[in-house]
Amino acid sequence: MTSKSISWRATLAFPVGCLSVAAFLWTMGWNQPLFITLHDALLQWGGALWANFTVLGDSALTPLLLVIFIRRRPDLLWAAVIAGLLAYALSHGLKPWVNEARPPAVLQDLIVVGPRLLHGSFPSGHTTSIFTLVGLLMLGLPARGRGLQLGLMVLGALVGLSRIGVGVHWPVDVLAGAACGWFSAAAGLALARRWPWGETGGGRVLPLLLLLILALYNLLGNHTGMVDAWWLQKILTLAALGWGFYEIYLWRCPRSARGIK
Repeated sequence: MTSKSISWRATLAFPVGCLSVAAFLWTMGWNQPLFITLHDALLQWGGALWANFTVLGDSALTPLLLVIFIRRRPDLLWAAVIAGLLAYALSHGLKPWVNEARPPAVLQDLIVVGPRLLHGSFPSGHTTSIFTLVGLLMLGLPARGRGLQLGLMVLGALVGLSRIGVGVHWPVDVLAGAACGWFSAAAGLALARRWPWGETGGGRVLPLLLLLILALYNLLGNHTGMVDAWWLQKILTLAALGWGFYEIYLWRCPRSARGIK
């Protein structure tokens, strides 16, 4: 099953919009004032809330949400591998080049939830990760109802806002991260259609192996540094492992072996 094609105009509208707003905030000098306003407002809901939302954008955890497509959409998993590599290269390639100081390095007495990061602010890697997932699902699924689209965009927005809430990214970082993630998803889907090696035969093993490695990595420790999100991280990882093995069982075992006629 392949995804429906989407016009380049529709594909580019979201990242161009995000980058336009980011450029406007930076030009007008509103990046820091908006951060302070949003950070103070978001913390009123409690740091634990935003710690849990922020781990959903962790690049080692976000891909595990794709295990439900192991049987039905191997092409989407393969596109996710390509998109994930592009997103990582784009996000981590820009960080040292731009060398933007994070809010804790600029603002005194800033309340930070989790690790107090100081450097490599632009773009937000967590926002890049979650919007890679959002882009893959919105651009790659054949059924794109408004309810699904709205839910995915709200999830992406909450993860992006969480990076401001925990105090480690500027609004411009979040907007740029959303654009990077969406672009990576679109490019991953396009490249997967041109090079479908990972969709069939032995190629299908690679995405599964990567998902297993990520799951084990999440189980072995709390690499996010978010103590309040420890349970969410472990529960999502165990759920993904269970669902993933069930999907593989249904995929590999003949119907007759499962008592289905």
